[in-house]
Amino acid sequence: MKKKRKTAAEQLSASQSDRMTLAFFGYSWNAEHRLDAYMEETVQSLLQAGVNVDFYFGNQLSKEFGIYGVADVLDLASMEQFFKSKNYPAAISFNNSMLIPQVLGAIRGTVATVIVDDLSHVFDNSRTGPYGVFRQDIEIVAMSSALERQLLANVEGVADRLHFMLPATHLERPPVLPGQAAEYPISWVASLVGDEKLQLYLNAVAEHPSYYALTERCLNRLARDGHLRSIEEEDGADFALIKTIPWSFEYFTAQLLNVLTNRSRVELVRRLAPHGLALWGNAGWRNLLTHDAAVFSALQPQAITLHADLRRVYNASKISINMPQAHVANDAVQYRVIDVMASNALMITQYNKNSDLYRVFGADCPIPTYDNLATLERLCVHYLNHETERRALVERCHRLVAEGFSFRERAAKLLDIVGLQSRAGAAPGRLNRIDLRKFLTPAEAARLREATQQRLA
Repeated sequence: MKKKRKTAAEQLSASQSDRMTLAFFGYSWNAEHRLDAYMEETVQSLLQAGVNVDFYFGNQLSKEFGIYGVADVLDLASMEQFFKSKNYPAAISFNNSMLIPQVLGAIRGTVATVIVDDLSHVFDNSRTGPYGVFRQDIEIVAMSSALERQLLANVEGVADRLHFMLPATHLERPPVLPGQAAEYPISWVASLVGDEKLQLYLNAVAEHPSYYALTERCLNRLARDGHLRSIEEEDGADFALIKTIPWSFEYFTAQLLNVLTNRSRVELVRRLAPHGLALWGNAGWRNLLTHDAAVFSALQPQAITLHADLRRVYNASKISINMPQAHVANDAVQYRVIDVMASNALMITQYNKNSDLYRVFGADCPIPTYDNLATLERLCVHYLNHETERRALVERCHRLVAEGFSFRERAAKLLDIVGLQSRAGAAPGRLNRIDLRKFLTPAEAARLREATQQRLA
């Protein structure tokens, strides 16, 4: 009997099942489970490298969808058995997402974690502190020299497992036609930072004189020193009052640094709005629309959700600026810096003599820098009025990131770190997003069934 020929769909399905499947542990902080632009690009580049990707949302594992603890409603034993059955040859995590013992022990191959943020922002599901996960047998990709130094100083024997790399980007940029005017003189993509926990604390500050005075003193010290270690070392009345707040000392410091970040960012908008600033931000900026004319004039109504949206803005700008959050290590290079270096815009960022810009691109890195907002304003005005000079710097920056900074090259590097290889010429892999709520405890599953039945009745 003649053998039935497979359809094109069946052939594609067979080829997909033959290829390796990588576990990717990320996160999403929105109800739609939409990934941030850079995580999405990383996943898509891994797919283009010819591997299948099973994506897990690490915030579903955590208590209250945060970065600490494990949700009581999840059955970890069932989850562990599932991971063992998947027989993953490797896994990649962002910010230690999903790296609990039950998952680490179930991955057959190498696990690598990419740390893109300050250590106060990495997942700590097992409550072992910021360095607990790094002591496991995993590879670590540090996105800044500051992270490297912290790990080397606090994790014995980590050097052989540590990899340094800057953010990746896309290198395509549309040509600038002669006489073509930029759509945005100055662009800035930035959030007002903080969360509902910070707002609850500020409510307490407004109602209790002791917290009000404490916060004022702490903000002054942070503005002066950049840290609150002196308060901790003094172990006096201020430290005792901080301990009454249900936060760790480090988390308290990070939240007050968010306050300083927001103050600086609002002042930046007020300075640059008269020079044509176009601002894309989060919902926090909307709270200022009724009483801040500069924010109202700068804030753009369009949302930016994709990396392509970011690149369109940068390519349509003369200048794009960067102001890192106050809690972020000053030597770190943010994603947007590399993005703008690959675009038609001139990047202007905050100065730090130890910046990784100089580690990677040399002491003559052409990016203009500022040490205060008055200097930033002066630089923006200068380059808006000196197009030839601005354009020459743009071209120098573009040449610096022309090789080694694409998402394709970064995906190949990540695969190499976990012991896998990209499949040149292969069809793109398949993305499978896995909902951890399939691993509910029997009691929680029964409760949800009963609640559903009641609603239907």
